[in-house]
Amino acid sequence: MPRRTQFTVDAESVQGNAGATITFSCITIGERKAYLSDPDLDNIDMIRLHTLSWSGIVDNDGNELPDPKDEPDAIDALFMVEMRAINRLMWQGPDGDSAKN
Repeated sequence: MPRRTQFTVDAESVQGNAGATITFSCITIGERKAYLSDPDLDNIDMIRLHTLSWSGIVDNDGNELPDPKDEPDAIDALFMVEMRAINRLMWQGPDGDSAKN
């Protein structure tokens, strides 16, 4: 089996949008260590670093938000509760309950 470097999750839990997905790059042990030891590195930074693409994630007007890889500031349009949902999906990794692959 090839090494997994990315994974896609069912992201309906983020905003309630059926069919929403997010693709993340996997977090390495070194990145986790940096996250735990660097007070300037937070969950939002990790989401910016590891979100490769998403679909079905929208702004207040129902317009699809651009992929954070293309426009990192797109994450700033999310509500905190949505950021926490994305954070949970990211940290669960490819073996999490919402993983699609």
